[in-house]
Amino acid sequence: MGAVANCATSVTLGCVFCCEGCNAEKLRNAYAFLPPRPSYTVEEGVDGEQVGRLRFRTDALGGSEFYRNAASHSSVHFVETAFGERVPVVWVWPPSASSSRWCAAANGEALSPRRAKSRPLTLLHCHGNATDIGLMLGMYFELARRLDCEVVGVEYTGYGAATGSPSPARAIADAEAAYELLVGVGVPPERIIAYGQSVGSGPALHLAARRRLGGVVLHSPMLSGIKVVDPRPNACCRPSCVYRCFDFFKNYRVVRSAACPVFVVHGLADDIVPPHHGQRLAASAPGCF
Repeated sequence: MGAVANCATSVTLGCVFCCEGCNAEKLRNAYAFLPPRPSYTVEEGVDGEQVGRLRFRTDALGGSEFYRNAASHSSVHFVETAFGERVPVVWVWPPSASSSRWCAAANGEALSPRRAKSRPLTLLHCHGNATDIGLMLGMYFELARRLDCEVVGVEYTGYGAATGSPSPARAIADAEAAYELLVGVGVPPERIIAYGQSVGSGPALHLAARRRLGGVVLHSPMLSGIKVVDPRPNACCRPSCVYRCFDFFKNYRVVRSAACPVFVVHGLADDIVPPHHGQRLAASAPGCF
């Protein structure tokens, strides 16, 4: 029965591939990224500052006191990626923060070496698929509040207020540009924790393998993009073998090169990314907790 399920899925993907003009890149991007309608805009140069402020586009968010409070504890920076796209990055600090201790870098000021060493941890968050940094702002603020840290949310090309069209390579470039922003204003690399959720595990693991980090958190990560659709991962004829050329974010390979501690969290009832993805990544990581 496992092989039958795999074959049926493989045939279905083949039909979709033909409908897309046999364009593997087009199918990969359409499957991997589903940008929602932008939930926010960015008001730049507010009160003469170097950074922008996030403004919600819907009453559901703008009318929420919690989300308004989150927005008041954040600033937005635009970075240019290796593909030449302009991408917003939201920097969130906890409600207990004093401006002298926390907010200098968030507002675009370079940190002195002494202040950099005393900084709290900074979570560099790569969100999941059908969301954007506006919808995620409440979660960022809650993480900052509960962990007493800063959270920097990366937007993806083609999402929210970012330019361009999304792709796996562009998402990696987005995360790299956000990382360079943090390091550029003086945040020590060992104080940066990459946090990848679902499809965001791809860019986060790329950073863990290519950049200095204090650690990486993988939240409901995937072994790879195409392996998510394998109905029976241990049976033959699975789509990840038949359509290997479509694959992206090959985390099962990249995790072996992670040069920092790896922490994996995956719900056992997850019906989007099956839990065996997180379990196998944890088993493969050289320094997993």
